[in-house]
Amino acid sequence: MGAALDVASGGRYNFGVGIGGEFPKEFEACGVPVKQRGSRTNEALEVITKLWTEKNVTFKGKYTTLNEVSIEPAPTQKPYPPIWVAGRKEPAMERTAKYANGWLPYMYTPEQLHSSIETINKLRKDYGREAAPFTPGVFIFSAVHANKDTGRQMANEKLSKQYNQDFSKLIDKYALAGSPADCQKRLKEYVDAGARMIVLPSACRPDYVDENTRLLAKEVIPAFR
Repeated sequence: MGAALDVASGGRYNFGVGIGGEFPKEFEACGVPVKQRGSRTNEALEVITKLWTEKNVTFKGKYTTLNEVSIEPAPTQKPYPPIWVAGRKEPAMERTAKYANGWLPYMYTPEQLHSSIETINKLRKDYGREAAPFTPGVFIFSAVHANKDTGRQMANEKLSKQYNQDFSKLIDKYALAGSPADCQKRLKEYVDAGARMIVLPSACRPDYVDENTRLLAKEVIPAFR
């Protein structure tokens, strides 16, 4: 599927990887122990990169067995589409160092981001991948409003409902919320920490999403060009 998407998009596909686990019943329904999600993902990445770059792949792992298998079409991008790993903990950092081209944590402070990038770079050397392309990034929910308190309130309402917990004390820690100036200042902390790809999903009510996007585009992001 990834190879076909890369071909269909003219080589613009990025392969995002996360192990999930927030909903164990999903794994139960598939007959897969939730504790195997990390090891299964790692093996799958080995299989996928082989199929993307080799013909007649033979592989025998813990979960996968292939005997002279090839796929068509091959990806447009060479050697294969960029692999982005999302996560928060050290096993995800190790997965990034061993298999990926990009790191995209979420619910992360600038300090956590900086520390994780240092850890990944050390692990990349251990795996002999220090010369491979690598882009650090971060995924930050956003709610920009001319009134600082309104922006923070929107983010709190949205994220508290989405994650079924009180986010009032976490907004300043994990979200980009407040006035354009507030958001510029906070975003700069992530850039200074090493982020080079920043994904800014909305943490607003539905009727404000377009305005949030406009303010990001017109009053926040231009400060970094």
